[in-house]
Amino acid sequence: MNEGTPGRLHGLRIAITREQPGELAGLLQAEGATVVHSPLIRIVAADNSELLRLLASHEYDWVVFTSSNALRFVVVESGLGHTLVPGGKTGRSPNVACVGESTAEEARGLGLRVHLVPKRQHLKGLLEAFAALTGSGRVLYPRSEIAPPTLKEGLQALGFAVDDPVVYRTLPDRQGMTAFAAQLKRGLDAVAFASPSAVRNAVTAVDDALKPLRLYSIGPSTSAALREAGLEVAAEAAEHSAAGLAQAIIEKECRSD
Repeated sequence: MNEGTPGRLHGLRIAITREQPGELAGLLQAEGATVVHSPLIRIVAADNSELLRLLASHEYDWVVFTSSNALRFVVVESGLGHTLVPGGKTGRSPNVACVGESTAEEARGLGLRVHLVPKRQHLKGLLEAFAALTGSGRVLYPRSEIAPPTLKEGLQALGFAVDDPVVYRTLPDRQGMTAFAAQLKRGLDAVAFASPSAVRNAVTAVDDALKPLRLYSIGPSTSAALREAGLEVAAEAAEHSAAGLAQAIIEKECRSD
């Protein structure tokens, strides 16, 4: 965008409902959008005793990260990064798989060596990537309390032994839900959703008032939550990431002009 030239999203008010607006907010603002941050979920650590027990009891061939939250709570919050970094205290580190490139970049920034990122950056794409591997092994899959069983069951069907300790919990952000309702009354053009939980909390906060808005989804599970609530998906990100979601919004809004 040239200096002085309105961005492709100029004049639009777009709500971001994830806990950390970060990269998504920056990308939308760079295109001229007014970003309204109304977090609808809070991410908190779970009891990590099961994770510690598993790491003490088993050696893993793979550790799979399907979100930056899982990465943060295992490597940073729990202080267990040394178990995954090559040359760490154990002398052996598992291969690392990440659901998408943005999570992989964060993992690399924490010193992890990433061995697998699927071409199709979502859970089904990750399973496809594992299906293409030779052999099986033991997988550590640190997850959210409300993660669907899709990945664990898919990996087990491929012959992998899977341990899936809960490392974080997703809670409603009550203050954010109230703020979201207030912002909607002030006027919004679109809402960006990055999780099914955020969708459900938005519906709880404002119910049918979402229907006139353009609703954007980061991936298949979030789109499914929108449709289950009787809402239309304006566009779904091709890549399960902030950049992918921003691109979906920009492309759709430009086609709508």
